[in-house]
This record gives sequence, C-alpha cells and structure tokens, in this order.
Amino acid sequence: MPVEDRVCLYSENPQQAVRVSTSFNDEFFEWVDYLRHACHPLEEFINSWPQKPVLYSLQRGCREVLQTQRDKSTGGKYCKLKEIRVLVLRLLAAISEALGQDSDYLNSIFGRHSQVQLINYYPACPNPDLSFGAAPQSDSHGITVLMQGEVSGLQVLKDGKWVAVEPIPNAFVVNVADQLQFIVSKVVSNGRFKSAEHRAVTNKTTARISIPTFYGPSFDSFIAPAASMVDEEHPALYRGYKNEEYMRIFWSQGLEGKGILDRFKIEISP
Repeated sequence: MPVEDRVCLYSENPQQAVRVSTSFNDEFFEWVDYLRHACHPLEEFINSWPQKPVLYSLQRGCREVLQTQRDKSTGGKYCKLKEIRVLVLRLLAAISEALGQDSDYLNSIFGRHSQVQLINYYPACPNPDLSFGAAPQSDSHGITVLMQGEVSGLQVLKDGKWVAVEPIPNAFVVNVADQLQFIVSKVVSNGRFKSAEHRAVTNKTTARISIPTFYGPSFDSFIAPAASMVDEEHPALYRGYKNEEYMRIFWSQGLEGKGILDRFKIEISP
C-alpha cells in the first residue's frame, strides 16, 4: 500500500497491540516489513485491526478477511485465528500428557493466554548474501504455528548446521518457543522439548510472505517449574518469573539467539 496508508499504523513500540514496522535488530541487516496484531481474546482486539487494503473482488476489507474465511468445500464460514487457537490447545494438551501431566497442565500455566499474529513481507533482495529476512533467533512465546507460503526461506539450526525447512502445501510448521522450553525444563531431563533456533534468508528474485502465530502465556502469568517436579535431588534450574518481566527483557535486548533464558538460571553450588 502507499506509504501514507501504512504510516498511520507504524510504531516502534513493541507493546502496541497493532503495528506496522520493520527490522528492529541492530546487529544484523534484516530485509523485512511486517504487520503485527494481537488476536486473543478476539473481541478485545479486532476493532483495532486495519481496514485497508480493501479487496474489491470480495467486497471486504483486511479486517474482515483476517477474521473470517469461507470453506470452499462446505460453503460455511470459519475464523482461521480461532481455529489456530483450537490447534494449539490440542498441541498443548498432547505435550502435557507426554510430560506425564494432566492434559490441562500447560493450558492452566498460560493463564488467560496470549495470541499474536505476524504477517512478514520479505521483498526480493538485491544482495541476499549481506542480509537476513530474520536474524538467528528463537521465539519468545510458548509455541509458534507458521504458514510459510510457497517460497523457501526458513532455516533451522540442527547439530550446528542450518537446515532449510521447505514449504509443504497446506501444512503448518510448529516451533517450540523459549517459554515452553522453560516450563518443561525441569520436567523433561533429556531435552526433548527445546526451542527451535531459526532464521529466514532472502533471495534475489522472489518476494516471500510468511505468517507466524505466536501463542503463549498471558502478560500477567507467573511461569515456574512444576513444584511436584522439584526436590533435593532435582533442584530448580530457573527461578520463576512473571511473563511481563520476560517480555520486557526480550524487547529491550532485541533478538540474540536463545540468550534470554540464561537470565533466569539459578546458580547451583557443586
């Protein structure tokens, strides 16, 4: 859209519920613009979502398209963001059970829950060797559900090497994020649930769009290892914290790989 239509939503304040912005990483040159909007509870945020652009072929604005979709096979309407929430709740229940906990374990820790959608636009880059679409990072929330689109660009760090995650039609990529790693850190000793360090690379010829939905604890949730999993032989590795404190540190330091969790480690004497 024209700059004058975008500038009214532009903000560098990470706590603003709806904003258009660009790279906030000072260490790396990132080639990306994005629209970020909170979306849970839906009724609380939907009226702040942008109306433009208007899709005249559908006679609907951006807000309406984001809110509801039509199922071509049944003709019925559904809300994609609410359906992603249903998917995440199923994943959290499955992970809870895999930890030997009640299926509602993670759901209850997340409190009122937080859900934020990011719509990333990576233009074709004239010098892709000199920039990232997104610098190496792990997500700050609990779990991420990503729709990649058709253009490759996502890479995940595995065994010290960057591995491309090629797009699969009609499939989501699911990332464990930092706070889910923290919550299960004392429950799972073999590190089965580690947050995924990833990056996005650019290319010279084709623009790319990706749409991650970040799902995690609400701002006022208190995050701590399960008391039942801590004893003299298995002391807590991290101190508890309010999610508000965690997110304040995350936004103040920018993207620095997976370093934030280290701020909450407890020093244990040998």
